[in-house]
Amino acid sequence: MGGEFQSSSMKDGVVLASTGETFRQKSWSVFAEDEWHLTDALALTAGSRYEHHEQFGGHFSPRAYLVWDVADAWTLKGGVTTGYKAPRMGQLHKGISGVSGQGKTNLLGNPDLKPEESVSYEAGVYYDNPAGLNANVTSFMTDFSNKIVSYSINDNTNSYVNSGKARLHGVEFAGTLPLWSEDVTLSLNYTWTRSEQRDGDNKGAPLSYTPEHMVNAKLNWQITEEVASWLGARYRGKTPRFTQNYSSLSAVQKKVYDEKGEYLKAWTVVDAGLSWKMTDALTLNAAVNNLLNKDYSDVSLYSAGKSTLYAGDYFQTGSSTTGYVIPERNYWMSLNYQF
Repeated sequence: MGGEFQSSSMKDGVVLASTGETFRQKSWSVFAEDEWHLTDALALTAGSRYEHHEQFGGHFSPRAYLVWDVADAWTLKGGVTTGYKAPRMGQLHKGISGVSGQGKTNLLGNPDLKPEESVSYEAGVYYDNPAGLNANVTSFMTDFSNKIVSYSINDNTNSYVNSGKARLHGVEFAGTLPLWSEDVTLSLNYTWTRSEQRDGDNKGAPLSYTPEHMVNAKLNWQITEEVASWLGARYRGKTPRFTQNYSSLSAVQKKVYDEKGEYLKAWTVVDAGLSWKMTDALTLNAAVNNLLNKDYSDVSLYSAGKSTLYAGDYFQTGSSTTGYVIPERNYWMSLNYQF
């Protein structure tokens, strides 16, 4: 149980002709949650949040989640969660609320925005045994209404709009497997995700820039009680370049689409690391990222009128960056002290 109060202010100081007007926004919320053991093996967690926004009024967001211990090693989980997200003050401000793309793109607010609402569903199966083998499979789906998305008014101006209905759904698998000894384990997780805008000007287009396939694998070796090492790999499948249909793209975006295609390419990176527990409280960690020094940085400059966009096979950047910017091989070290 708890509560929250937010009072925000934003002063208009973006342009030289600014009046210096200050915009204010207030909201408060209360929330409560509790767990009930319906049987020795079945537990229900339920709660709700009430949020009051001075512009949009009040809204309840309930949630419920069930956990059923079917057997010693097996558990079923599932639930429904509702969400509510009021537009940020900068998104509601009528006029320029910021700039991006190194000052080349103006961001305009939209005072007609409505709060974004969602309903999320989740169901999963979990397995965990004393020998160290554990795995789970979870399916998820979220339905959005009045989803807030950014869009291009022209090549130099972006704003926000309620896209209407949208759906994001997918499946996630995760597991840890001991290999030839308990000191050597393999951890894996895989996520398949798909999203779609279900009405509006961009009906059928992706909702987000999330790759359809994502895989992480990590081989862990506990060499001694004090020293551990790991070798990992990250894979990201093809990623949508744009969340608009072709007819909604700007001139420079259409040039990139025509030459580079609808998707950013898939990539894989290998990393490695080592940790040394020097004392009970002090641990030294070191890692090498992009161990094989793969180069995913090549981009070309595209232009149309006064608008420009740097685009490559793996990422592109203009008013914002889409995709993943993977640095060349780099080294990382940290010293952690617990007290």
